[in-house]
Amino acid sequence: MNTNVVFQQNETPPVRREMIFKDGAISYLEWKLREGLPALHFAHANGFNAMTYRHLLAPLAQHFHIRAWDTRGHGFTTLPADPAKHANGYLYRDDLISFIEPFAAETGGPILLAGHSMGGSISLLTAADRPDLVRGIFLADPVMAPTFRRRLRLSFGRLLGRKSDPLLMSEIAGRRRAVYADRATMADSYKGRGAFRTWPEEMIADYVEGGTVDLADGQVGLACAPAMEAANFHMQSLRIQSQSIWEALHKLEVPLSLIYAGQHSTCLEPTPRIFGERDPQAVLLRLGQATHFLTMEFPDITRREILALHARLG
Repeated sequence: MNTNVVFQQNETPPVRREMIFKDGAISYLEWKLREGLPALHFAHANGFNAMTYRHLLAPLAQHFHIRAWDTRGHGFTTLPADPAKHANGYLYRDDLISFIEPFAAETGGPILLAGHSMGGSISLLTAADRPDLVRGIFLADPVMAPTFRRRLRLSFGRLLGRKSDPLLMSEIAGRRRAVYADRATMADSYKGRGAFRTWPEEMIADYVEGGTVDLADGQVGLACAPAMEAANFHMQSLRIQSQSIWEALHKLEVPLSLIYAGQHSTCLEPTPRIFGERDPQAVLLRLGQATHFLTMEFPDITRREILALHARLG
């Protein structure tokens, strides 16, 4: 496959679907332009949702049958999400396994997994546990750092322009404003600020569209409760979560590609080196001008590297 492609500008809209379970449903976006396309699943970052990445993923629909889920506690997924019981990523991993098993059966083979930040970490846990379901894994600045609390304190602190650590990030997320008069007001409040300062406006609009619910009083609220986002930051600070991610990395058997930020990355050395040891053919690409939100800042490079991994897998 030629990966030096020019992606079409006319984006195909996704279809919103649900996978029903006994205790709720996983909501997801799907692009399926024709039969026989290879399967790709994309997992979003903490606090975000599948729609956030619409402009990133839509041009790839020429090449893949794509599904992108809303993680438990995010977007329009209705599976129970109790922040007080959220201690590690295994619940997310088990959700993703249950979600991609029928996708693999439908498309006739293992799936290419891709994910940003926490979504990359969940994809890694899944690929390590069920390599039979995964043909390769693409990671965009996954949350992985040695001496976890200290290194993430530096990364998140620089990202927000203040000294911080995941526990303080948890506190900040828990205080985040959750209700706005309308979606336009919410989107305007994010433009050029904080984590959103490098985002294109259309991606902010998509984040708001896919991450809000209508309230009874006519206002809109965040679909991912601040307490849930905070619980995920707290989870990332725990030694048990750090150990589970590193154990998964050392178990990983499938081919991989990694892109990571040149500024304020959450994927810190020696993580890229260890990825290279797990897969000697791996692409390990540091984007010097990128922040942790590299999928928003450099979508063309992200798409190019997803296609390059697919081509390498044959």
